[in-house]
Amino acid sequence: MTTFGARRVTVTQGRQCGFRGRRGRVPPLELPLDNSPQPFSPSADLTSRNFPFYSTIERPSIAGDSSSVSWNKDHAAYYISFSMECPEATERGRNFRLLAEKELFQLLDFLTGYLPESLKFHQTLLTYIQDRVWDFNFYVANNWPDDAICLHFPGMTLSPHGLMFESVGVFCPNDRLELLTLLRNEDILIDWSKPLYINFIHYDIAEELTRLYEGTGTIERVVGDVFMCENPENADNVKELDEDPDIQVRPLKAEHAEGIYELYPANDMECHEVFLRLISTLPAAGVFAKESLAAWMVQSYYGAMFSMQTKPEYRRKGYGTKLARYLTKKVAERGYQPFVVIRPENEASQSLYKKLGFRRLYQTVRMTFMPSTWQDDETKMSQVLRENLENAVRQLTIEQKIVDAFRNEETITITDEPKERSEEDENPSEEQIEERIEMTELRNEENIEEQSVDNPEETANDSNQDDGGTDADYAE
Repeated sequence: MTTFGARRVTVTQGRQCGFRGRRGRVPPLELPLDNSPQPFSPSADLTSRNFPFYSTIERPSIAGDSSSVSWNKDHAAYYISFSMECPEATERGRNFRLLAEKELFQLLDFLTGYLPESLKFHQTLLTYIQDRVWDFNFYVANNWPDDAICLHFPGMTLSPHGLMFESVGVFCPNDRLELLTLLRNEDILIDWSKPLYINFIHYDIAEELTRLYEGTGTIERVVGDVFMCENPENADNVKELDEDPDIQVRPLKAEHAEGIYELYPANDMECHEVFLRLISTLPAAGVFAKESLAAWMVQSYYGAMFSMQTKPEYRRKGYGTKLARYLTKKVAERGYQPFVVIRPENEASQSLYKKLGFRRLYQTVRMTFMPSTWQDDETKMSQVLRENLENAVRQLTIEQKIVDAFRNEETITITDEPKERSEEDENPSEEQIEERIEMTELRNEENIEEQSVDNPEETANDSNQDDGGTDADYAE
């Protein structure tokens, strides 16, 4: 969490920073706060931590927020999101060029011709044109539209290193998969020696990219089924249980973003700030039971209705159906196509949406490309860190044993009759220290054995505690 002091903002470890990577969380950073409303530059400490995308932070007004910092309702905290929005994009890569604003509608028409396979990319572009939830940059092949392939950067709002070109969205027609070689050979926009994250692409595109990446590294995949509602007006025909006046479906507010983000299963790929924007810009709803938020769902920047979650104590009450009906209607009213991405194993969600008139279209894949060379670098770094940690622990253990030995010697001296210490006692040799350590260890072992005999049940059950985890029903 970030806390507001007299003249400084401290960004502490945690998800609120909007920056969490495979190597751990960001250490605390302190940023000077100018009392004036003018923007201020980040400290040298920030730039030295490899945040090239982070140029300035604007101090927001009391009632507002900015793209980098938002001010909460009690005026006591800043939430700083290390997002991947970048003020300047590369105009041209080796095989792709940046689309001008006036060309975006041409790209939208092109994608419309390939629906429903282009659904995710199409809705991403549409939400960008209509509501500008997030700053994306759209690219097409140099020979477009003959080479019918398009990209958008970033592919998601959060990645381990916060770089715009670290994640990508891609679409090409399923009968033109050979065009993906243009992406694989793109070495200006994309650095293939580093990890690359791709957010929900058509299964056939994922298969071809997997083939092209063969021999380079490993690929992590998360598969989902795309379900779309062709007739949103039919969603109202689903029968529900008798209405309870204490149960209401209402739009979400900014104050709900933090709790929703914390429970979102893929919050390592989307930042806290995007949830604030989604709630304030696109359809987002919650089921409130006696004014308490019980379940929620949000429309994403890529169009999908996602992050449906119900708190454990409110499950199996039909709240998911209420939410899905409400949001399906609102999304359609805004001119978007209602669709969801559901894990294949989530049969409960599939059944829910089928009742509302959704049908399965195709499979989509979220991918992480991890080069073997990058893995080797991480392995070496992990080995060094592990060795340093082991050495530190070993040194601390020795020092603790020495302290324990001296404390034990002092106890014995106080208990016995006082007698004069010799120089040898006051300045023990290494052999004497070792002997004292061995005596202390022996006494400790005897004490442990005695305790084990006295309390056998406690010893047996000590390491068998439940972690208290719960599973949440959700449909992305």
